[in-house]
Amino acid sequence: MRNNRENSARVTFLIGLSAFAVLAGGTASSAIAQSANPQVATAPHATTPSRSKPKATAATAIPGDNNSEVDWKKAETDWRKFPIKEPVTAIGCKTAIAPGKPNFIEFRSRGAQSFGHTFMFFGRLGAGNKFASYKVAGLHPAGLDPNIYAKGLLVPVPAETGVSWGDTDEQYLTARFCVTLNDSDFNKVTAYIKKLQGEHHTWHGTSYNCNAFAADVAKYMGLDTPNPNLYLPETFVTKLGDYNKNTKNVAIKSDMSAPQ
Repeated sequence: MRNNRENSARVTFLIGLSAFAVLAGGTASSAIAQSANPQVATAPHATTPSRSKPKATAATAIPGDNNSEVDWKKAETDWRKFPIKEPVTAIGCKTAIAPGKPNFIEFRSRGAQSFGHTFMFFGRLGAGNKFASYKVAGLHPAGLDPNIYAKGLLVPVPAETGVSWGDTDEQYLTARFCVTLNDSDFNKVTAYIKKLQGEHHTWHGTSYNCNAFAADVAKYMGLDTPNPNLYLPETFVTKLGDYNKNTKNVAIKSDMSAPQ
């Protein structure tokens, strides 16, 4: 039954992605997907559906708002200067806290003016609703130009594997799934993430994308993982959480070989 649902989802996803690629191939503004839920904001771009962003004020405006023309070179150097509306919280890890597991890896998805983006936070748990420390990893097209993203739906394009615009602002967050780890397992996972970051330098929307990058990490952790090319990021992360409600089953691999 699950295979039938996934096959149906794959067909629907590929049809939708093909249609988007055709529409996105022309101009930057055509890469802005329409929203089914205008209440959720979207960051500029990343890997997978978009939610439209509420109208921005002069104080909070960011490049790409309201389909306006953007100086992308300036945006690439200035985007980290824009104020964060909703700072990062550790709320999603509360139910995963366990004795002897002070570390975490949280799979997240966020909205974007494309299909959205899947990425990971990993680090040390802290007091209250804050992480003591964290890093961000995720595969995404390099830079901010939506034309590069649109091209990446057809052919591989240069990629980055760290933080991207919107990852650290929870106004864009659409789904999250947290796993807590002991020191030994956490060190193995972080080493594996670093290995992946050193190996992947391109992004391709229909083969190896943000979902696939996160899925490799999840598989390395022994998690039951949805097919990364069947679902958009929000659904991918939601299903990842649904498939692994009992995170006691996490079994970190002893080596850093590619997950099968």
